[in-house]
Amino acid sequence: MPRSVLPEYVFSTADRLEEAKQIFANREGVSIYQVSDSVIESLADTATPYGIAAVCKMPKTEFAEPHGNALLLDGVSDPGNMGTILRTAAACDFCDIYLLDTVDVYSPKVIRATLGALFKVRVHEVDEAQALALVRNTSSAALDMGGRNMLQTKVKAPVLFVAGNEAHGVRQCLKDEVKEVYSLPMKNQIESLNVAVATAVAMYQTI
Repeated sequence: MPRSVLPEYVFSTADRLEEAKQIFANREGVSIYQVSDSVIESLADTATPYGIAAVCKMPKTEFAEPHGNALLLDGVSDPGNMGTILRTAAACDFCDIYLLDTVDVYSPKVIRATLGALFKVRVHEVDEAQALALVRNTSSAALDMGGRNMLQTKVKAPVLFVAGNEAHGVRQCLKDEVKEVYSLPMKNQIESLNVAVATAVAMYQTI
C-alpha cells in the first residue's frame, strides 16, 4: 500500500482477516476489526465487495505551481473519465493535477477507476483565479477541437494541458490565456473524442 495512504480503521470479513493483517502489518496504530459480511456490504457500494474496507485520511496538498508536466481539469464531471485520466497521468509522470469544478476525486467510483493511481499524483483543488494564474505562468496548452494538429507538432515539456468538461469543453477565459491550443485529427465525420481518451493521447505525446 502506498505510504501516502493514511488508514485509520480497517474492517475485514473473517475469510479476509489474515490478508488484511498482512496488508497493514507495517502501519502503526491501525486498528483492524473483524465484521460480518453484511457489515462489509453496507460499507461498500459494489454488488460483490472484496471483503476489506478501510477508513483513510484525505491527503492535504498545499497549492503550488507544477515542477514538471501537469494537468488542469476544468469541469470534468464523469467519475470514470476522472479515474482514467488520473491513472494515465500517473503512468505518464504528470504528477500535479489541478481540479477546477470537477467531480469529487475521493468518490468511490473515481477511486476504483484509478486502481490506486490517485495516491501516486498530487491533487490540487483550485478556483478560477488560481487556474488563470496557472495557465499564465506555465507553458499551457488547451485541448480543443479548434487547435493545431497535435500529431504534427512536437510538444515540449514541461507542459500544462488543460482539458475541459465532457459537454462544454474548456471555459473561454482559460482558452483566452493559454499559450497554445491543440486538437487531434479525426476522420469519418467524428466530431469529438472522450475527454479521457483525448487527454491520454496528449500526455503520451510528451514521452
